[in-house]
Amino acid sequence: VNGVSIKPASINVKQEITQRGGYRNLGVKAVTTGKIASGYWLTNISSDPPVVTVFSTDPNLVNSLPGFIETVPLDLIDAKEDLEVSLPLNLPAGVIAVGKSTIRVNVSISPILGSKTITAIPIDVVSSQPDLQVEISPDRVDVIFSGPLPTLDQLKISDIRVLIDLTGKKPGTYQVELQVEIDIPDVQVESILPATIGVEISAVTPSSS
Repeated sequence: VNGVSIKPASINVKQEITQRGGYRNLGVKAVTTGKIASGYWLTNISSDPPVVTVFSTDPNLVNSLPGFIETVPLDLIDAKEDLEVSLPLNLPAGVIAVGKSTIRVNVSISPILGSKTITAIPIDVVSSQPDLQVEISPDRVDVIFSGPLPTLDQLKISDIRVLIDLTGKKPGTYQVELQVEIDIPDVQVESILPATIGVEISAVTPSSS
């Protein structure tokens, strides 16, 4: 309306809002059954959405519910990897979900980490010259590995190569560091016992004819 001014131009209004009877917001609890595979552990379970709204024509029924609603059980027996599934809500009779009645559940499963010692692994000598004689002490070592327990359980001496590289070494006595080669993913070398070995290189004495 032209020519009319309002003072004050704005006001603060406080309006209480309450949920209509029969409705209630509840947290979602993902339910699982069964034991995951040996050597693995359950790191996380999450649901999307984490909160749902339920409704019943009987407000007392809704109000009597706990502060959460469960999903139908997810069987995790012998599971070894992450899962992403859609699960229905386990709604009591007379209660419905407002909107979607299925929940996306994410389950994170990781292998348990551990260590394993492989003992008496033979040492390979590489790049030694044919006219030199090499003696090493000791000729076997122990190696400590770390990684997922299921993988470590399958680790064998045949999967491992321990070597020393004597390229360019002349006759003499040395302490040489060891190298470990292993092509199994996620397995790490933690320690070599001993970390160095004694090497004695000498010239081969020609035999007299």
